[in-house]
Amino acid sequence: MDDCIGLITSKVGKALVVATPLGIGKPNHLLNALWTHAKQDKSITLEIFTALSLSIPRGSSLLERRFLQCFTRRHFGDYPELEYIGDIQRGNVPENMKVTEFYMQSGKFLSAPLAQRWYTSSNYTHASRDIANRGVNVLVVMVGCNDSEANAGNKRYSMGSNPDLTVDLTRRMERRRARALSEGKTPAPFYVVGVVNRHMPYMTGEAEVDANFFDALIDNPQYEHPLFATPRQPISRNDYLIGLYASALVADGGTLQVGIGSLGDALVYATEMRHQDPALYQQVLRDAGVGRFAKLIEQVAAPIEQLGHFEKGLYAATEMFAEGFMHLYEAGVLKRKVYPDVTIQTLLNEDKINENISLQTLDTLRDARAITTQLDQTELDWLVETGVFKAGVHLKNASNDDAQGETKNNVEQLVAPDGITISNNLADKDNHGTLSKHFLGDKLKNPAILHAAFFLGSKDFYTWLHALHGQERELFQMTGVGQINELYNGEARDRAQRLNARFINTTIKVSLLGAACSDALENNQVISGVGGQYNFVAMAHALWASRSIIMLRATRETASGAISNIVWQYPYETIPRHLRDIVISEYGIADLRSKNDEECIKAMLCIADSRFQQNLLAQAKKYNKLDPAWQIPEAFCNNYPDALKRALANHQQAGRFPDYPYGCDFNAQELQLVKALGWLKKNANSKINKLKLVLKSLRVEETPEQKPLLELMDLHAAETREEKINKKLLLLALAQTAEK
Repeated sequence: MDDCIGLITSKVGKALVVATPLGIGKPNHLLNALWTHAKQDKSITLEIFTALSLSIPRGSSLLERRFLQCFTRRHFGDYPELEYIGDIQRGNVPENMKVTEFYMQSGKFLSAPLAQRWYTSSNYTHASRDIANRGVNVLVVMVGCNDSEANAGNKRYSMGSNPDLTVDLTRRMERRRARALSEGKTPAPFYVVGVVNRHMPYMTGEAEVDANFFDALIDNPQYEHPLFATPRQPISRNDYLIGLYASALVADGGTLQVGIGSLGDALVYATEMRHQDPALYQQVLRDAGVGRFAKLIEQVAAPIEQLGHFEKGLYAATEMFAEGFMHLYEAGVLKRKVYPDVTIQTLLNEDKINENISLQTLDTLRDARAITTQLDQTELDWLVETGVFKAGVHLKNASNDDAQGETKNNVEQLVAPDGITISNNLADKDNHGTLSKHFLGDKLKNPAILHAAFFLGSKDFYTWLHALHGQERELFQMTGVGQINELYNGEARDRAQRLNARFINTTIKVSLLGAACSDALENNQVISGVGGQYNFVAMAHALWASRSIIMLRATRETASGAISNIVWQYPYETIPRHLRDIVISEYGIADLRSKNDEECIKAMLCIADSRFQQNLLAQAKKYNKLDPAWQIPEAFCNNYPDALKRALANHQQAGRFPDYPYGCDFNAQELQLVKALGWLKKNANSKINKLKLVLKSLRVEETPEQKPLLELMDLHAAETREEKINKKLLLLALAQTAEK
């Protein structure tokens, strides 16, 4: 690492502007070495530009800290934490150093002044521009490697999860270099360093590069480490209801984008149920009261009674390759293949061809004027590239092969890989048998069922990615975010691929007029960042028959009680109201597209919690946005938590909609503690409530079954007053959450 840092400073100087990928793509050891070096050498200035710097959870209360110390030690192992995170949170970053992020780990830096001051608000697709504009001169990335015995002599590298901005930024810097040279100027330095970590899954597409992509490579086992694996979160009843509503809007043969978290997992679970057991799925919809939105569901997707097996399947065009797509693939939902050639994709969309090659394929291509009867070299190359012709088919002039030296008619011939020749005339029926047997390929080339810019997930997800090989791995293509999040880089192709798209995202608040707040508070403190949400919402409006779907929980519990996440107005917004589309809460679906303000308000009131409906109704009428005589329809006046409990009760009793449908990262003891701590957090949400629980806990006695849990939390021999109080509270919570 010291050698590498010396090399970097010798190439670009001591004013370092370092870009590094978001999420798991950061080479932590190198970043920590750079950070330490700049601390020790004040002649160096260091700015790191990145996003989603992941940190191991610590907890705030004594009980949370004790629990997480046990869990994180087991779950994260020897994962090397980023040193700059702790320095930023403590506020002790030297003046010659800075970290600029355009997307933060959710809520981690709310009370970190330096992070709030240095945050850059940028759409994901504009981040590479903003990094370049800050004078970036170093790019450091973690990469995987294909150096198994089978690949000896063909060593290549994969950025894995990192193509998102790495691809866009390197292209931008190449253009700047070319422009400088054309103007007779010396290009600004830009140095690319890769750190090999074989824990990074080897992905293809734009993720795969040669060694010459890098100016320097560090390949040393001591710098390899497990990837940051996000612990899987439980899915609540309300989240399942939101996912259930969203799943009913997904069109067969369409396109899907969805992110990480329990709401995304709930959508995936419901979509799997729809595909695997349509009758059960439709019964669940009826039991959950989804029938109130039957007309809307029919308009957006299909009649409820037809929501079932995905015959054509889905294709994913998603910023984040979330773990849910793995489950959809294994369930047989994620299976619609798309192709990089717009002509091929258009004909597939029109059902004029399919992936299997036949003579009919050639006839269709001729009818579509994609090729002519007598092929020229460009047309032949295209047929080979797309897989219609086998690799090795080529043209030759018949007169060149006259063994007797006699001059023949100058007639071109097509030559198959095995040497068989025919005349270059696709209309000649005498050639059709030979053409079919010796020239035509079997299937179209280069299909994909997913395009994504980065990935993040559990240990099981990374293991699954590692296990992908050959043609199966090629179906999952990693690419730059500029292609995924916009229509900039091949609009005709993207429009042909992204049919009936459902771009599904989450938010924290939505106004009655459809504006969404997803990344910051009303005081402008940043929770996370805009990321790509705006891009996908805008793209939904740009693509034919596509919809933006925003999911949110109708309420949030605070120390003062429940508050509504559906509001009259909010001082900050991520998605403006003119881009309003579909909003889903646990109480239903609001279709806001093409609606006037009054219609939007009515729809949003119908999916709000009834404890807050009347106040919201009054505000809308006060400001003349709603007919004074209008009242909330009776069907939507029972939007209460108790009603939600009944919606899935029978199905949950039957074992459906479990807390952890895709596995749990907690062991049995940890899971008991998680439930107990969750109960405490919910019931001790104010000083008064906590005091009541403390008094109640004084009467609780320890049981033999609880002793191992107390030992795990290092509370079995509580000594301090704080430890003794928390021990009693934990015993109370364990008793309350024990399975009967």
